[in-house]
Amino acid sequence: MISVSGKKAGFTLLELLIAVTVLVVIVGLVYGSFSSVSLTMTLARADAERLRFRQILWRSFSGNLQSIYADAACLQEELQFLGENKDGGFGPADQLRFVSALPMPGATALPGILRVVSYTVTSRAETDSAIAAALPVTGSGSDTILLIREEPYQLQSQGFYNDARSASGEVFEQAVPIASMNIQYFDPSKKEWQDQWNSLEERRIPGGIWIRINFARTEEDRQADYAAGIDLNEHPDFEFMLSFPMGRNVEYPFPDFNHLRYFSDEVL
Repeated sequence: MISVSGKKAGFTLLELLIAVTVLVVIVGLVYGSFSSVSLTMTLARADAERLRFRQILWRSFSGNLQSIYADAACLQEELQFLGENKDGGFGPADQLRFVSALPMPGATALPGILRVVSYTVTSRAETDSAIAAALPVTGSGSDTILLIREEPYQLQSQGFYNDARSASGEVFEQAVPIASMNIQYFDPSKKEWQDQWNSLEERRIPGGIWIRINFARTEEDRQADYAAGIDLNEHPDFEFMLSFPMGRNVEYPFPDFNHLRYFSDEVL
């Protein structure tokens, strides 16, 4: 009678170590691939958002600034071109207000009605909740946004002057998350750029405008830009420059030989 002793096959310790090593290598390769793809998608999404914001800014500035509407003598308050020099938490936070000859956007806009355009650097907390909720979270610690506001400008008889803010109608607003906005205005008489401009005081609009905007950045992005020697003042994320034909080569205010100037506090 032949007896066969039963033996159970198994893995040696060396085989287990080899299997675990191969598994770790495979998991590492898969994780590295997914991590690289995820990082690439994040960077591509951020670049796409910045490109979209640049397109919004370009369309808004190019369309409105090329259609500036003002009286020849720059006497009317409601047609004032006002550029204010202000500072924010991450750099310049300038503001701009003027009247554009373009009609209001939208299918319900009436033809022939001008628009009052304002560009204001503000915070998300001070903006309409619906507009703030539509903006992406930058993760930069900055809640600064550029609020673009367009409202209809309608003449309502109030003597010689009319208040555009009292006009009724739809108000169009959109916002772009930014860190800073620096605006300068070219003075043809001094041949230099000014930090602010008031058409009622200068009696003319500037000869040109220069806008530089930087978007919000994370601390890692700021450190990377600093290490690369990138000066955001010299190389902003968005730059726009435009010359105004009606303000070009105008060195003196509009003459008023007949003393026709009228101010709202005067009694006729």
